[in-house]
Amino acid sequence: MSTAHHGNQQRGVALIMAILIVALATILAVSIATESYMDQRRTMTVLVLDQAYDLGLGAEALAADALIEDSKGSTIDTNKENWATPIILPVDDGIGDIKGNLEDLQGRFNLNNLLNIDGTKNETTVKQFERLLEIVGLDRRWANIMVDWLDANNDTQSPDGAEDSVYAGQSPPYLTANMAITRTSEILALVGMTKVMYDKLEPFVSALPPGTGLNVCTAPHEVLDSLATTRSQFGNNTNTFASNRANGCFPRLTEIKNDFRGDPDFDKLITAHPDYLVEASNYFRANILVTIGTTELAMYSVLNRFGNSTNAKIRVIERNFGTPN
Repeated sequence: MSTAHHGNQQRGVALIMAILIVALATILAVSIATESYMDQRRTMTVLVLDQAYDLGLGAEALAADALIEDSKGSTIDTNKENWATPIILPVDDGIGDIKGNLEDLQGRFNLNNLLNIDGTKNETTVKQFERLLEIVGLDRRWANIMVDWLDANNDTQSPDGAEDSVYAGQSPPYLTANMAITRTSEILALVGMTKVMYDKLEPFVSALPPGTGLNVCTAPHEVLDSLATTRSQFGNNTNTFASNRANGCFPRLTEIKNDFRGDPDFDKLITAHPDYLVEASNYFRANILVTIGTTELAMYSVLNRFGNSTNAKIRVIERNFGTPN
């Protein structure tokens, strides 16, 4: 082999090595640049989410202030008061905004009221819940299934009931709560309950402390209609109902009692629980959406107002992110 040919081979190998080194250096440089960019994006996302969270807490504080101010000048709570007015606040010269509204949770049927304070089945509210289920298009049997989920014993309330033995056979197996619930989404744990069925019921139910009253001023007509067996004046004329509700508290507590008096189930309900129907509320939910650029943070805070009109206070008893329940 000639010296010239051997020299050409060496130069060829050196050229290939040089190309490989340049390629590896390029790949490394691109990798470092990409990682650096992703680190910056992750850092910015965390910072923006932190900012959105702080803004959400600020909106929550505004909601608390609105409820405190309301307690100073009003003895009833309706959806026409200042606290119920939705807000939209700009963020940093238009790069985002804060949207929020307050919702009266006592305008919904409280699932924990299916039991009495002593933990026994509340026959009168179970009847009301059965009617509410029918009104929204669901089977009445879910009332007793829900009672089984809440009560501390392991005895089914009806042939359609379900206790630990049923849930232990599911995949994966689990047990009943046997206590008051804190979120309405626990309904989805009931054997056979679907998301479609839950979505029909969710707007009309809450999970508040047992014994919490129902505010007739803010309750939708479906919940009001469930109070009695034979009368359904609110659901039969929803336009008139909405028109009357637009002026404030409708129906008033005295109107409800006068209209429904004589209905057997209503009379039993009011006799057994004379403070069940109210016109003022202590539990509200602040629904807050913070948008900054392309980042969104949804926060839902359950607020409890307590104290008297001159010394009202607010405590946050639950915060959820992404979904309200």
